[in-house]
Amino acid sequence: MGEKRREGEEWMDQIKNVSIDSRKKSLIETTLDIFLGFVMFLPVNYFILPLFAEMIAEHSILAAIQIGMIFSGISLVRKFAIRRWFERMREEVTKV
Repeated sequence: MGEKRREGEEWMDQIKNVSIDSRKKSLIETTLDIFLGFVMFLPVNYFILPLFAEMIAEHSILAAIQIGMIFSGISLVRKFAIRRWFERMREEVTKV
């Protein structure tokens, strides 16, 4: 009975370590995502927004929708790529 209890305790310790590790990796992934988003959108803001300057000045809803779609599309691709990269790293760790 004592041996089973130790195995159970070891198993619980492993779960706790995975949980802490998972939180740390989630924080790293989120931080990387935000940083890359900032870096990516600097040139997008510089080159894309001036193309819409006149429409923005007129408070055009069409401009707002178009700009929103551009930013959302870029964000979707960025987030998908980062998520797949972290998932690939997780799979490599579990293989070893």
